[in-house]
Amino acid sequence: MNHPPRSVAYAALVATAALWGSSAVAARGLLDALPPATLATLRWVVVVVCLLPFVWRERAAMAAAVRDDFRTYALLALLGFGPQTCLVYFGLAGTTATLLGLLNSVIPVLIVAVLALFYGRRPTALETTGLAVSSLGVAVILARGDPMALVTLRFSPFDLLLLAGMLVWAFYTVKLVERPKQVSLPAFVFIGAVLGLLFLAPVATAEIAMKGWPTITSSAALGILYLSTLPTLAASLLFGFGVARVGAVQAGIFTHLVPVFAAVLAAVFIGERLHPFHGAGFLLVAGGAVVCCLRAAPMLSSRAPSRAPVKP
Repeated sequence: MNHPPRSVAYAALVATAALWGSSAVAARGLLDALPPATLATLRWVVVVVCLLPFVWRERAAMAAAVRDDFRTYALLALLGFGPQTCLVYFGLAGTTATLLGLLNSVIPVLIVAVLALFYGRRPTALETTGLAVSSLGVAVILARGDPMALVTLRFSPFDLLLLAGMLVWAFYTVKLVERPKQVSLPAFVFIGAVLGLLFLAPVATAEIAMKGWPTITSSAALGILYLSTLPTLAASLLFGFGVARVGAVQAGIFTHLVPVFAAVLAAVFIGERLHPFHGAGFLLVAGGAVVCCLRAAPMLSSRAPSRAPVKP
């Protein structure tokens, strides 16, 4: 089977980072009008509705896939769909979109840690160098060009919820490499979205019972539609394609681009100023991503060669 060039996968991962950068800004604005679990539920409901016409012909295959490998699909749904989105939104409700964008940048480090601790996979020299250079770029942006500013950073419980959401996503990225291949990628996203909504339903129901059903304005509806179709649906497909082609570590490095895109988009759409430290940070982040991807990963699976045989 012929695979597309790796450059196509890298382009897909860059586009994913740009969409995620826009998602942080849009979601933070919507949380002023909608509670976290409700927003997460509405976001994924729209994804299901949008995908249904395209995956309907695979309905028998999807039912068989879930029946045969329910545990794997359920785990991926918990890690990468509605429940993870809800966790992030609970954190985002009490902090800033900028911090969410920045915390996305710890995902590559968390991926390397997960692979090392649970799969016995050591990062290559290029991966280690690329992660270090990109992390330095994130630190430059986080410190606003002043290294001493890093010493005074303080994190609230909401910030820690965001960090937990990033850890969950790191596990999802690792497991996504091993997703069952019985159905197409859009069908897989549909299954994950449906199962994720089922897992999320008790939380959303309790939230609505306590706070009531929110009023959804036309602007909020447009915001939900945007979040659902681009940063969620399109980004899920692009990210799944990228991970399958280049592996978890090299795909994860591209999340370092999220705060860069978030800063640029905030400057364009809400008038935030860009400074020289943004440019310096961007060059370091992009440079680290390039270094990390100079050599193809020897294994596209997260499984270590010393472990049990790979399931066919």
